[in-house]
Amino acid sequence: MGDRITDYFDANYLKYDRWYETHRNEYNEQIEFLRTIIPEGNGIEIGVGTGRIAGPLHIRFGLDGSPEMLKLAQRRGVKTFLGDAYDTKLPDKGFDYSLFYVTLCFLKRPDEAIKEAYRISKKVISVILDRKCAYVQDIMRDPTGFYSFANFYTGREIIYFYKNAGLKVTGSVEKDLKMSNGVPYRLIAIIGS
Repeated sequence: MGDRITDYFDANYLKYDRWYETHRNEYNEQIEFLRTIIPEGNGIEIGVGTGRIAGPLHIRFGLDGSPEMLKLAQRRGVKTFLGDAYDTKLPDKGFDYSLFYVTLCFLKRPDEAIKEAYRISKKVISVILDRKCAYVQDIMRDPTGFYSFANFYTGREIIYFYKNAGLKVTGSVEKDLKMSNGVPYRLIAIIGS
């Protein structure tokens, strides 16, 4: 994440975290979807935020650029690292997998972050909000808040980033869901090594 983005996330970390409370159904559906794709083993979530994903999925480690968010992640049992997705300073292949959960859209150089994730892990899993879905199209018409910093992608673009980073795509999964107001959205998971 860049300085401006990190500053925004730091200043608004409680608002970010409250989304999971006010959107409990969406959150639970997302966790259930992630349970189907997260492997066993020693994992790290890059862009862990407040630990809302890593905590319930028992992903033991998390990296983020926001110190305020990491404080909440630690309370959720995540061992955290303050750092940069492009240069984590973590050891080579120290993890079985890395997870980006709706993180790549906030990074200026997703392929470089994917390459770094692969350096520190044996497998990289990236889950995105599909740019083509109605929910993201609505956001893109009037981006505000956290999403004013986002650049959304399609699954095909993430596959390109993986190849550009030197990874082979070994799987992809899509899940169509709906927000509580009925607006459909799609999560796409790309898995590579």
